[in-house]
Amino acid sequence: MLRDKCEVWAPAKINLDLRVLGRRPDGFHELDTTFVAVDLYDHLRFVRCEGECRLVLSPDSEASVTPADFPLDERNLILRAVRLWEKVTGVRIGVEITVTKAIPSAAGLGGGSADAAATLWAINHLFGFQKTDAELGRLGASLGSDVPFFLGSATARAGGRGEVLDPIDLYRDWWAVLLCPPYRASTPEVYAGLSLTELVRNSRFDVRSDEEGFFAALRRSHNDLEEVVVRRIPALIALRDGLLANGAEHAAVSGSGPTVFGVFRRPPDQSVLCRLKALGDSDLRICVVQPVATRQALKTD
Repeated sequence: MLRDKCEVWAPAKINLDLRVLGRRPDGFHELDTTFVAVDLYDHLRFVRCEGECRLVLSPDSEASVTPADFPLDERNLILRAVRLWEKVTGVRIGVEITVTKAIPSAAGLGGGSADAAATLWAINHLFGFQKTDAELGRLGASLGSDVPFFLGSATARAGGRGEVLDPIDLYRDWWAVLLCPPYRASTPEVYAGLSLTELVRNSRFDVRSDEEGFFAALRRSHNDLEEVVVRRIPALIALRDGLLANGAEHAAVSGSGPTVFGVFRRPPDQSVLCRLKALGDSDLRICVVQPVATRQALKTD
């Protein structure tokens, strides 16, 4: 049965670790990383309509978004996901999509990929295409390396460009503080600044579902992109060190940054958050999140 409208809550992700194994023949890099979806959500509302797809940015968005960060044209992964559906099915997709952004753009948190995945998933429901999550994941891989993750398990080991996924059972009773500074870190530029010959071959993240095993593995984890990101944005060093000084078991840049996250055994109190806020300027955004059990929340009408 066709639906008239639906809402999707699309979560952010963090990379608990990230190893770059080398450059592939296609020009991308071979990765080994651990994705975890967390409860910081973009909200997308889809309403079937006549004519072309329309994309609207809600004025209620929590994240500060500029036209460069969130264009309302074909540069946006949401519209590219709609066009992909039209190409694959031969059906014109008439839908109005209103996005309320909470995930900062270009922050290493996968917001654009999460929105694209939500769009593929919502249109599948609204227009009755009945594709499986695996089929949606294959469609999503053509839009971006992270998109398939947001169509699968909420915790996964990722290989390839990030699209080859192995769901994992990960200990989830922890909190992360995300420090999102007002800087941009271009993913292509970060990878371009990476010296593959100088990488230290770190061990894989030892996936453990018990508390002590998880934190022991976390303290040994590493992001190969972090050195490049902090070289470009030295202010991130103070954010990382500040998280560790205020009780984080581990702190690192997420993905290609510039967000820095710290993992805590217990939710940090307000005094900790105030000290962390003082590490940056007035534009530093702080989010306290936890891992989620499912990768998306969907409501249909």
